[in-house]
Amino acid sequence: MNPLPKALLLPINETEESLRPIHFLTRLYPKRDHISLILHYLVPPLSPVYQQKPATEAIASRKKELLREREAKAREILEEAKKVLLREGFSEDVIHEHVQEKELSVAHHACRLADFKKVDAVIVQKQTRSRLEEFMKGDPHSALLHHCIVSPIWFVDGQPEPSRAVICVQENDASLRAVDHAAFMLAETEVTLELVHFSRSVNHPIRCPLTDTTSAFRSWHAGQGRAIQGFFDQVLKVVHDADFDADRARWSIQLSKGKVASEILDYCKREKAGIAVLGHAGSRDGTWDFLRSSITKTVLTDFKDMAVWVNQ
Repeated sequence: MNPLPKALLLPINETEESLRPIHFLTRLYPKRDHISLILHYLVPPLSPVYQQKPATEAIASRKKELLREREAKAREILEEAKKVLLREGFSEDVIHEHVQEKELSVAHHACRLADFKKVDAVIVQKQTRSRLEEFMKGDPHSALLHHCIVSPIWFVDGQPEPSRAVICVQENDASLRAVDHAAFMLAETEVTLELVHFSRSVNHPIRCPLTDTTSAFRSWHAGQGRAIQGFFDQVLKVVHDADFDADRARWSIQLSKGKVASEILDYCKREKAGIAVLGHAGSRDGTWDFLRSSITKTVLTDFKDMAVWVNQ
């Protein structure tokens, strides 16, 4: 059966850093004829004096010159990105471009375009810690999470090993969306899925296949885990409906001491999982409160050499 088409949006700029997620995509999808990628580039606005009707011929002439220079710079950056994609094995017919003048934040433009184009994910390079304060003022991590409510975001750092993915499963709709997204995006790959639930009620770690569960799992599920039994049934249905091979998925019930963010990262490191998939359920005070205190914010601050997929 041919894989379903998938579309991603990659915001780029003049730096090589913005193109690094391409390497992750090539490792994740060895066959990628069905993967389309939108290169999104924002050209800087002209200074105010050139945004109005030119008052003199000299200003009009200078404005035309600036526009030509801006267009040439945009073309140079896009051609470099296309060159990298072609070198990595993408065919030219799956590479698309979208150029627009920057009026708002990069995140605002990217998320608005992602919603309009109905892409499956926005993929970006994680920025260095030394620039974190800059991002918390609005560009781009916190702003991406603020604006991309519909489109999942893939944050990539270093050289992730994409052969194994961990989905943090909590009892909320965002977790179901995370499972659905991961199962769909990984269905045609060889990536194995671990559906990990962190619980204070488990006495020792339990791991078993998704459908052929062990007696230890069934005992926990019928006892201390009974409250989320219905939710786990929904997770199974989501995986099945996405046509994900259940033989490549398993449950993992892990003891939690309440520090879920560090427990997720420690588990991924221990199990050599290069992809962590999170569902953010929101908060009473909105996304900005989530950015100050949530599990997701902590994971995004601390993760290294991984890809973190956030679904809201």
